[in-house]
Amino acid sequence: MAEASPVPDSFITVRSTLPRLPLPLISERPLVTTERLLIRPLAASDLEALHELRTQPEVMFWTSAGKPDSSLDEAKAKLDYFLSPEGNSKSFNYAICFKEDPSKLIGIGGCHSWSSSLGWPELGYMFRKEVWGQGIATEFLKAWLSLWKALPREMTEVKCDERTLRGGDGVFENTEEVVEERLMALTTDANGKSQNILKKCGFEHVLTWKAREARPSQDGSEMVLVDMPSFRYFPGRG
Repeated sequence: MAEASPVPDSFITVRSTLPRLPLPLISERPLVTTERLLIRPLAASDLEALHELRTQPEVMFWTSAGKPDSSLDEAKAKLDYFLSPEGNSKSFNYAICFKEDPSKLIGIGGCHSWSSSLGWPELGYMFRKEVWGQGIATEFLKAWLSLWKALPREMTEVKCDERTLRGGDGVFENTEEVVEERLMALTTDANGKSQNILKKCGFEHVLTWKAREARPSQDGSEMVLVDMPSFRYFPGRG
């Protein structure tokens, strides 16, 4: 059963670790290869491919926007932010390419928000529809998580939804002590494929809550109430 939406004013403050800020400059971030993929830092030259990705209705349906970008400027605004000093310091997104064509972005993924709707950093990813169903997302995520885990850590305060501290047995982590670091991923109830990817990569379901999301309509888009299954990952484990 879905629970209430997060209310930031009711978040609690806990002590935990997070990657040290500012995050490494894009020019200093490592790239990683997998069996099929090259996962590399974003570049200004990715604009055209990012625009193509963000104009696919099947892709954008699962995003908070709920509909394709209407112009190149929207993709440019996203990319400009990630490449800016502010975006560089608090996001850890990567371009995802096939190794045989490293200049052609087929997806983008990583930590796009330092403070999610539940307070902790948030993971997200999106891929061109042509590569769906090939295990690409799982291959990417396993590799990206190794990059995330390798970042230097610092002790800090985190304002978060207390429910993210709830264990599977219903017992809450002791907030009088340092709590275990989390990385969040938010999905919708209809996106079971993404939920399965997260589970394969070590995420666990923590709660489902109600949210209003944009969805396509005859007049452009409308806000609808959906269930949001939310998952957490513990970078300090394994």
